[in-house]
Amino acid sequence: MSQTDTHPQSTEQTRLTDLPILFKSLHIDTLPNDVQTKIARVDACLPQTQCGLCEHPDGCLPYATAIVLKGEPYNKCVPGGQPVTDAIAQTIGIDTHLTAAPSQWPIDMTSGRPTEVRAVIREDDCIGCTKCIPACPVDAIVGTGKHMHTIFTDLCTGCELCIAPCPVDCIDLVIVERELSPFERVAEQEDLRQRYHTHLKRVTEQLADTSNSKPVVSMVEAKLNNATSQSLNISEAQAKNTIAAAKLRTKIKKLEKQLSVRANDKKQMELEGLQAELDALQAVL
Repeated sequence: MSQTDTHPQSTEQTRLTDLPILFKSLHIDTLPNDVQTKIARVDACLPQTQCGLCEHPDGCLPYATAIVLKGEPYNKCVPGGQPVTDAIAQTIGIDTHLTAAPSQWPIDMTSGRPTEVRAVIREDDCIGCTKCIPACPVDAIVGTGKHMHTIFTDLCTGCELCIAPCPVDCIDLVIVERELSPFERVAEQEDLRQRYHTHLKRVTEQLADTSNSKPVVSMVEAKLNNATSQSLNISEAQAKNTIAAAKLRTKIKKLEKQLSVRANDKKQMELEGLQAELDALQAVL
């Protein structure tokens, strides 16, 4: 049984519904049903690591869409290796054979795919900067500022996206050996896809929340921020109020930090005035 055969028809019909806003620019919902079905089937072949090694940093679905709509080479999935390349060729009905893009990891003789890896944080070296957390496409990293972080190995996709942001190089990649049945692999890929979409939707909600002061620190967050802004009908007055509120929050945080070190009646009054201004602005946002 091929990989695509293990996906029931109902999955193809629902796979492209309720997509995160990041994928709005793909305009998949405007395409003919047969084209949508082909995109869904190609996406189902992909490992859903969302690693961006195929030169589509937004994840597997944009790559699947490019294969179907733009004729992009179907052999660019590095973690999928030759099995995924061959599965996509079969799905789109191409007889020509392409060799899968090479991986830095050796080929697993059982699966025919590059050997899988998982990220592990050397916790004693972690400085708690939190920069790796937004880089993870499936929320497999937990931790708070200035505290040790941990990666849930069972949730990690091995995408390696957390490596580059780490300023102290405390994340290692370890090889994992396992053998999955076709059914288990399909189930895992579906779980990874759902977790990525959940991650994107959660970040979108945070970015759309005008009271959220968390900075945009990852490439995907930046794209989501742009997509969210474009989807909202924001008036000029609302935009000015949003900027003013952000400036007020910055001033408030600075004063709060100063007052935590040394009490000052004048600064306390200033803080209360700024907080009142912020509350009034948030009431109209």
